[in-house]
Amino acid sequence: MPLATSLAIFQSCNITGGPKSTRCAILRDMAKVRKAERRPPLNKTHKLKLQDWAKKYLKTDFSKVLWTDEMRVSLDGPDGWARGWIGKGQRAPVRLRRQQGGGGVLVWAGIIKDELVGPFWVEDGVKLNSQSYCQFLEDTFFKQWYRKKSASFKKNMIFMQDNAPSHASKYSTAWLARKGIKEGNLMTWPPCSPDLNPIENLWSIIKCAIYKEGKQYTSLNSVWEAVVAAARNVDGEQIKTLTESMDGRLLSVLAKKGGYIGR
Repeated sequence: MPLATSLAIFQSCNITGGPKSTRCAILRDMAKVRKAERRPPLNKTHKLKLQDWAKKYLKTDFSKVLWTDEMRVSLDGPDGWARGWIGKGQRAPVRLRRQQGGGGVLVWAGIIKDELVGPFWVEDGVKLNSQSYCQFLEDTFFKQWYRKKSASFKKNMIFMQDNAPSHASKYSTAWLARKGIKEGNLMTWPPCSPDLNPIENLWSIIKCAIYKEGKQYTSLNSVWEAVVAAARNVDGEQIKTLTESMDGRLLSVLAKKGGYIGR
C-alpha cells in the first residue's frame, strides 16, 4: 500500500488500537516516509497575543460561536499530499501533473455547535477583496442560513473569522455591523493561529475523503461535488466534538505560553 498513513496501513491488516508512535516505530523497519509540516513562525509578540486571546475567551460559551474559514481544493490534491509511507522496494504510484496546475475551487463554510453551515463555492475567478467577500457572504451565508435564525439566536451568536485582509478590513467590519454582527458579536483573532480554529479539522476530514487513495479530478464541478458529498457525511456528533474542543485548546495555549498546540 504505497503512500498511505500509518493508521491506514494497520487498518488494512485488520490491526486496531495502539498509539501512532508504536505504529511508526514498527513501520520504520520496513518503510520510509517523507513528510513536511508547514507552520507560520511565532515570535514573542505572537505568543503574548495568543495568551491574551486565550485569557479573554476562556469563559466563553463556545456553543454560540460560528467558526468560519475558506479552503482551496485542487483537481490534483493539496501540496504535500502525494507523500506518505511506502514499502521498501515498492514504486510510488504515478500521478497526473497538469501543465497549468489544473485549477481548483475556493470553498467557504462554518460550524457552530453541531451544525455545518455550507459549504459554499466562492465563484470561480473572484478575488476576495473586502467588497467581494461581503457580497459573497450576502449571497450565501446571510440569505441561505443567517436570515432564517431567530432574533435571540442572532443576538447571542459570535462570528469568528481569521485576519485575512478581506475579513479584517474596516469596510468588512462596518458592513458586518450593518448586518447585525457588531463588535460585541465579532470574535477577535490572534495572529498565526490556524491550529486554534476547529474548522481546520473539518477541512482535514473533507480532504482525506476527497483525495482518498490518491484520487484526482478532471473538472471543477467534479471536485466540488466531492467536497459537498464529503461534507454531508460529517455528522453532527463529529462537528460537536470539534466545537467542544475549544476549552481544551485555550488551556493548551496557556500551558504552552502561546506556543503551537498541535491540534
